[in-house]
Amino acid sequence: MARTIRHAGNDQAELVRKRAEEGSAEAQFNYGRFCYEGNLVEQDLDEAADWWLEAATQGHVQARTQLGHLLRSGLGFQTGKDAIARWWFEYESSFAEAGDAEAQLNLGKMYAAGRGVSRDQAEAERWWQRAAAQGDAEARLQLKRRIGETGDLEVQWELALSYLEGRAVPKDESEAARWLGLAAQQGHEEAQCRLGQLLMHGPAAVRDSVKAAEWLLRAAEQGSPQAARELGDLYREGVGVEEDDSEAERWWRQAAEFGEASAQYRVGMMHLEGRGVVSDPAAALEWLVKAAKQGHSDAQFQVGGIYRDGPVELRSAPDANYWLERAAGQGHCDAQQLLGWWGT
Repeated sequence: MARTIRHAGNDQAELVRKRAEEGSAEAQFNYGRFCYEGNLVEQDLDEAADWWLEAATQGHVQARTQLGHLLRSGLGFQTGKDAIARWWFEYESSFAEAGDAEAQLNLGKMYAAGRGVSRDQAEAERWWQRAAAQGDAEARLQLKRRIGETGDLEVQWELALSYLEGRAVPKDESEAARWLGLAAQQGHEEAQCRLGQLLMHGPAAVRDSVKAAEWLLRAAEQGSPQAARELGDLYREGVGVEEDDSEAERWWRQAAEFGEASAQYRVGMMHLEGRGVVSDPAAALEWLVKAAKQGHSDAQFQVGGIYRDGPVELRSAPDANYWLERAAGQGHCDAQQLLGWWGT
């Protein structure tokens, strides 16, 4: 196994490499250590694994131990070398049979991926069950994933939330989207809504406004107020769908009828401005009051404005002051300015 010394003029590394190539297990172990540490030669974990495998094959105990640690640290599923994969399988098998939970977990992964052994899902699950019985959290997660992949809706939803919110697993929006998608395809309303929201507002790697609109529509058609409100936003802004004020008002109204404050505010403003519907200050006031009573500060400000400056038949100075003061008390700058709270 010829290798190139990357730090020119290093006599010690050159000598050790030459002895390693001649078959010295100790030299192979030491040169692998050089590659691992990156002191005398440029660091290269793949090359370290190669030399330690050569030494381990000759029975070098330290090389065997170091190679096992290196593979367990993550290199095992990254290296594409069959010889190392086969050795790793044999290495983990001996520990797994002796009851080592980490080895049982890794052995399950190898059977699942077909690394160093033929793929066998039943064997993978058997080893994960043994590791899980010892309290291994990752083994339990792997078993749960298998159950989800068989179509268990509740497990799919549970996994989606785990990856979405980082519950007992690292937060991973791409994995969350995958599990949300599986649950959404089975008609899970909240999964459809959360998937639509993730595809709309999540990281760039998962964003897709057209698919977001499709999933929000499916959730809204099942009666999800959150999805209906989000869908109304998309129609109002023309994101993922054609801009359509009438459709925006229709979906916002659906959410508003379920008591969604922000949707009630939006419907009220549509009636106030005559967008998507005929201008109707009285209808606007009705919806805005509903949102204002739920503490929506913009709605409170608009209600105060209608009572103060709206059509004569709707005006009421006491009501105007009441709602403007409520909005101002929440820090609404325009309400504070209208009441003269500034500069006095």
